[in-house]
Amino acid sequence: MAFLSLNYKSKTIGKDQTLSVILPEDDSYFDSKAQPKQLKSLMLLHGLSSDSTSYVRYTSIERYANEHQLAIIMPSADHSFYSNMKYGHSYYDYILEVYDYVHQVLPLSRERKDNFIAGHSMGGYGTMKYALTQGARFAKACSLSAVFKAETFMYINWPDFSPEAIAGTNKQTQGTDLDLYHLVDQAAESKMQLPELLIMCGRTDELFDENVRFIHYLDDKGIDYQFKDEPGNHDYAYWDHAIKQAIEWMVES
Repeated sequence: MAFLSLNYKSKTIGKDQTLSVILPEDDSYFDSKAQPKQLKSLMLLHGLSSDSTSYVRYTSIERYANEHQLAIIMPSADHSFYSNMKYGHSYYDYILEVYDYVHQVLPLSRERKDNFIAGHSMGGYGTMKYALTQGARFAKACSLSAVFKAETFMYINWPDFSPEAIAGTNKQTQGTDLDLYHLVDQAAESKMQLPELLIMCGRTDELFDENVRFIHYLDDKGIDYQFKDEPGNHDYAYWDHAIKQAIEWMVES
């Protein structure tokens, strides 16, 4: 098992960026005459208080990745909510750049069926945003304890977090690319190709009701999904348990 801390100069952000990669090993990587095995991969998005190292430090993600021969790509996106910020960096575009970059320089399969995306809280919001707009890239998407209503994070009280930097001074999100309900409407109307969706949330998570409202909206729009609610709070104890199940669901035939 290789663990990479990868630093490169991002053309999107305009400065050096660091991401973490878990890369399961294969015998073909030690044989210079062999064609390297192309791995399935998961783009894993962190939450508001986390970064590219958090899943490695707080969960057993490396063990799960090795068991299933799944590469894990973990970028950092600051407090951006994976948006092209009004006053800040274009983190929505940056995650797509990371996807393209790692598929160019690492032994990763480019086939849609072998590529997945997941994340928790802010990363769950980002996961659903990419699922609804970049379905041609990902076969499966799993949100854990996600924020689904943009107004929720417009009024979060968090150190050095600026919703105005994301949405502008008027904090307008309805009907914009920040509005997941709007993106659902667009996807349903255009019959866009979507990944298989798994939505997971602990029953004692403060965002549980928000998750339930969102899946009811998916029902109204005729969008398929699976919903899994179990005991759990908004913490890494639950996300460790949940990401293990998510990975098992992703790699199953």
